[in-house]
Amino acid sequence: MKYRFGFCVSGLELSMIRSLVVVGVFLHAVSALWAQDVKTLGEAEGKMVFYAAFNANDSKTLIDGFKRLYPKIDATFYRATDAQLMERILTEGRAGRNLWDVVMSTSFYGHNLKKRGMLAVYDSVERKFYRDGYKDPQATWTSIYTNYAAFGYNTRNVAKTGVPKSHADLLKPEWKGNIGIDSRPYEWFGTIVKAMGEEKGLAYMRELAKQVQLRNGRTILAQLTAAGEFNGALSAYSQTFETMKPAGAPVDWVYLDPVFANIHPVGLSAKAPHPNAGKLFVDFALSKRGQELVRGMSRIPDRSDTPPEQARYIEGIKPAFAPTEVLENFEAYAKTFHEIFGGR
Repeated sequence: MKYRFGFCVSGLELSMIRSLVVVGVFLHAVSALWAQDVKTLGEAEGKMVFYAAFNANDSKTLIDGFKRLYPKIDATFYRATDAQLMERILTEGRAGRNLWDVVMSTSFYGHNLKKRGMLAVYDSVERKFYRDGYKDPQATWTSIYTNYAAFGYNTRNVAKTGVPKSHADLLKPEWKGNIGIDSRPYEWFGTIVKAMGEEKGLAYMRELAKQVQLRNGRTILAQLTAAGEFNGALSAYSQTFETMKPAGAPVDWVYLDPVFANIHPVGLSAKAPHPNAGKLFVDFALSKRGQELVRGMSRIPDRSDTPPEQARYIEGIKPAFAPTEVLENFEAYAKTFHEIFGGR
């Protein structure tokens, strides 16, 4: 019987503690060697292709940051909308051309890429810094940033006492005809309906349809709100309104629960031509350094130890992620949206 740090420890217990320490040291060494092997192999591959639903400037920012860390890897990107990226990937797949290593898209297309078996399982060491909902349980993707749907309003036309506190407030008479909404917000629509409960959610949307006008695009919605064409806009994103304020735009925004969270998954191709370089890029995008670059793009990073530029972006938020049922029945929800709100 021995005493250590004021505790009585038996010989068997001491032996077990020593064994656990040895195992821990061994696992750490193995992890370090594995990381070094991936780096060596990635640099030997010499290339990495990133398909991104970013704009060109943001795609280049992330790629340049990666190249500074791994100058031996010729990293390039192709950027397009999420729908265009999906079509390109499917077209290349049908032709047997596997050209991309890593993709970043939105929740619907990330879901479909996984469903089609086009994403590899890669449990990056950086994933431990990401909360549930922002990463796939099967480790095929992890979100690098999220757009949160907010209600933006014109501060000249809406008094502080008139700012809505709930979705129900938008059904008040004073908002009739004064709310803009995106003409194709299918994930937002399905997610809010499911969060409210299917029956209650659809009933709410039918009433909301009497209050709103459709416009094509969330950025346009924010601009029209700033111009005073609408007193408020629904389904646009908080940072879109926030980034307009420094230029003097008379806008502000609030979150109305439930808050739709549009994630942006990053995943490694199941048939990546440069799989190890791809793993290094995924690690980089998920790392603190990569997430700081994302934050510098006026986006909201998803890594738990990399807060956004403004705390209010995520403070007290209750994110509602698009549920599998919505993603699996996307066309049906799109059809229902147009039956209720019109447009196409």
